Amino acid sequence: MLKLAVFDICGTLYHDNTTYSFLRWLSKKNIIKYNKSIMNAPYILRALNVIYSSFSRKDVYRILQVKQLSDFSFDDINKWAREFVDELEENRIYSTNILMEEYKKQGYKIVIASATIEPVARAIAQKLGVEYYSSTIGFLNNKCTGEINKDLLFLKKDTLLHLLKKAETTIVVTDNYTDIELVLVSDHSHIIVRNDRDIEKWNRCLKENARKVDFIKKDA
Repeated sequence: MLKLAVFDICGTLYHDNTTYSFLRWLSKKNIIKYNKSIMNAPYILRALNVIYSSFSRKDVYRILQVKQLSDFSFDDINKWAREFVDELEENRIYSTNILMEEYKKQGYKIVIASATIEPVARAIAQKLGVEYYSSTIGFLNNKCTGEINKDLLFLKKDTLLHLLKKAETTIVVTDNYTDIELVLVSDHSHIIVRNDRDIEKWNRCLKENARKVDFIKKDA
């Protein structure tokens, strides 16, 4: 029988929001133009975006950022993503990366599922030697359209349903509140938190299901 361990990426395996970090990395390399209104929006706008996305299931801020990849080739974007991930090594969260290795040793099928864009998720999956599911961006005639074709942000459970149905045991490792549906169907979850306030918020969301999770504080 299948033993499944599902890991988030951003804030779980890496400290970074990897889509945003990748675009900032591209701007520092002078590959894309630094647009302050997009790349460094004021906190209040980002907070409003979080609230809006929770209702609309659309991350407007990320949609605008990804548009900056328009007209770049498939090969170039994926090459840059591999280079970016190579430089991201020092931003790994070591406790969760060690946890992944422990589950590998126990015979679990490791899958990373993230709303980050596919070029970045693919590069990380190749480095870790695991399968991945991610948000996809559009390409037409080998050129990026700048559009998010499929956003995995609120679709992880549905996307992984074929594996969840086969799994005898399912483990979820995440820091993301949008993954709560996945956490609820798991047999056990490791929730990555920054502080006690995060733990309190998760406990309120999980209610009686809180007994099947444990909390891991992010590395300092």
